[in-house]
Amino acid sequence: MEHTLIFEMPMPCSVKTLFDFHADTKNLPLITPKNTSVEILKLETPLKEGNEAILRIKKGLLSFVWELRFQEVRYPDLIVDVATRSPFKSFRHEHHFITIDGTHSFLRDKIIFSLPFWPLSMPAVYFVKREMKKMFAFRHTQTKAFIASSSVSES
Repeated sequence: MEHTLIFEMPMPCSVKTLFDFHADTKNLPLITPKNTSVEILKLETPLKEGNEAILRIKKGLLSFVWELRFQEVRYPDLIVDVATRSPFKSFRHEHHFITIDGTHSFLRDKIIFSLPFWPLSMPAVYFVKREMKKMFAFRHTQTKAFIASSSVSES
């Protein structure tokens, strides 16, 4: 069974700045919650459709490898990555960068996922959604704070 979550926040920058921030992998640690570590094992750059990435993610006692493929990259308004190996049966992450005006934009993350071993995994859905809500609230808040405090020039 598929589940969809949407996380949104206005940002004090252009969509170009927001896209560039998310396309730069050096920014991933800036928006990762402190109780989680992400190690980039492989990343094909520059960011484009078909590129792959391999991450080692540790959260508490859990550690796993997450492999993904960038299914769609449409500068400056969309990045879509799809997990090819993860704890999920399926996982699709859409980063939408929406123009408000020249210096303001809207960040929308859309997650579509399903868990393995359905329906046995049904009780875990609540906890997965709760953790994702906390993680994306943190990511959006950190993104906004970093962009607002940086001397990124708008163009």
